[in-house]
Amino acid sequence: MAETDASEFVRLDAALDRSLGALRATAGPLTVLFSGGVDSSLLAWELRAREGLLLLTVGTVRSPDFEAGRTAAARLGLPWIAATVGATELDRMAARLAVHLTGCDSLTRSVVLAIALALDGSPPGPAIVGQGIDELFLGYAHFRGLSPADASARSDADLDRLERRDWPLTQRVAAHLDRTVLAPYLDPGFVAAARAVAVERRLADPVPKAFFRAWAVHRGLPEDLARRPKRALQYGSGIDRLLRGRPHP
Repeated sequence: MAETDASEFVRLDAALDRSLGALRATAGPLTVLFSGGVDSSLLAWELRAREGLLLLTVGTVRSPDFEAGRTAAARLGLPWIAATVGATELDRMAARLAVHLTGCDSLTRSVVLAIALALDGSPPGPAIVGQGIDELFLGYAHFRGLSPADASARSDADLDRLERRDWPLTQRVAAHLDRTVLAPYLDPGFVAAARAVAVERRLADPVPKAFFRAWAVHRGLPEDLARRPKRALQYGSGIDRLLRGRPHP
């Protein structure tokens, strides 16, 4: 590990441990909304010793996330369930959440509905999600080919949208469903530690989120899970495909 990596990894280690401290210290049901990608796999790995932990993957019948979630959960040795949804469940949830979703763009709508359907299919207790990593560690396709300055500006804009609009909306939707949803990667201390990593380091490798993946391996996540390519939740679950062509306010 390079010296720069070591110091940056130590700061991220401390920030993640603080973010997850309360979750590790309590017992009772806790669900990780689990796609089988590196973001949710690292959360599952970090909480693997916690009593009551369950991994849940949401998707349509042919969702690629089901196979990714099932195999990753088996690799981690953790209990896993699937929540299968179709057009009927999607339409019902959209109707239940109409007051919150009116005026949302298609991207926000698909992400929020995917999380809402996962929450609705999960057992009682809080649920955690891996929101924030793509914004902080430049995982989206629109970062490819950008200069460091442009990537930094786009990362700031993406994170601002998530923190000011999309994440508060997700929390309101969860409350509407009488659920609690948590995002450890959006803890202010973790956000600060991630943003302290030079944008060149976060952008340097053509593999999306290469720095984050290397840190996940450093944390002990099996390398095959840390390196696994994965589409975003709304695409891998099939929710985005179900929404296409459907009218919405």
